[in-house]
Amino acid sequence: MKTSSQVRAPGHPAEARADLLVSPAATPPGSWPVLAAQLFTERMLDSANPFPCVFGVDAVRKETLRYAFIPNGGQRVPVLAEALRQFTDVAESLGRRTSLVCFFEFDPRLDSLDKHREHFWSLLREVSATDSAPWPEDISQDFDDPTWEYSYNSTPMFVVANTPYHVERRSRYFEYFAITFQPRFVFDDLKGGTATGDNARKVIRERLAKYDTAERTPLLGSFGEAGNKEWEQYFLSDDNEPNPPGARCPIARGKISEPTS
Repeated sequence: MKTSSQVRAPGHPAEARADLLVSPAATPPGSWPVLAAQLFTERMLDSANPFPCVFGVDAVRKETLRYAFIPNGGQRVPVLAEALRQFTDVAESLGRRTSLVCFFEFDPRLDSLDKHREHFWSLLREVSATDSAPWPEDISQDFDDPTWEYSYNSTPMFVVANTPYHVERRSRYFEYFAITFQPRFVFDDLKGGTATGDNARKVIRERLAKYDTAERTPLLGSFGEAGNKEWEQYFLSDDNEPNPPGARCPIARGKISEPTS
C-alpha cells in the first residue's frame, strides 16, 4: 500500500481486520485513532442526547460505516485521496446506509472555525485534483446548480464537516476535525414527496431542534430542488450568518497551502 490511511468498521477500532482496512497496519492501542473512533461511537449511540441523523446512528449499529484516520503533515491530501478511492470502490457493497468518516490528527495550527473552514475547502480542492476518473454523467459540473455534488472516483457524495469549534451547532461538533462522505445512493429512497423521505426529514428536524442551540440553518435544502446549493451545506457556520451575495464554491479557487500558525 502507498499510504497509512486506515478504514475500518467503527465497532472494532482496535482490531486489525484486513477486510475492513485501507491498509493492513493495526492501530496501536491508546493511539489517537482509537480515541477518535471511541468518541464518535459514544456520541452516535448516546441515548440521553439522540444524534439527529437517525440513519447515521443506524449505520453505526449495523457497522456499515467506514473510518479513515488521516495523519498530520504533507501526506494529508494523498492519504485522504487514497481512502476515498478505496472506499468508493467498495461503497455499494457495504449497504445503502454507508459513509466514509475521516478523522484528522489534531493540528494546533487549526485554532479557529475559520481556519478549519479554509483547510476543509483546501483539502477538497486538492483531493479533486488527484482524481482522474470521469465526472458522473447525472451530476452537474456547475457548483451552483441544484444537481451538483462533490464527486470522486465517479461517485457523487454529500460532504459534512465537523470541528471542535462548532459550539452552538452541536450536530457539527466533534473533538477532532472530521469529514464525512455520504454517497448519493444513500439518499435514493429518501427523496422529498415520498413517505419515507418526508418522515425522515420530520424526525431529523425535530431532533436537530433539540440537539442544536443554533437555529436551523436556512442553507439546508434537498438535492435537485430549485435554489438549492449542496456546497453551502458542507461546512456550516456556528450561527446563521448568510454567505455574501455572489459567493462561489471555494473549490473553484486556487490552491491553499498548509494552515499557518
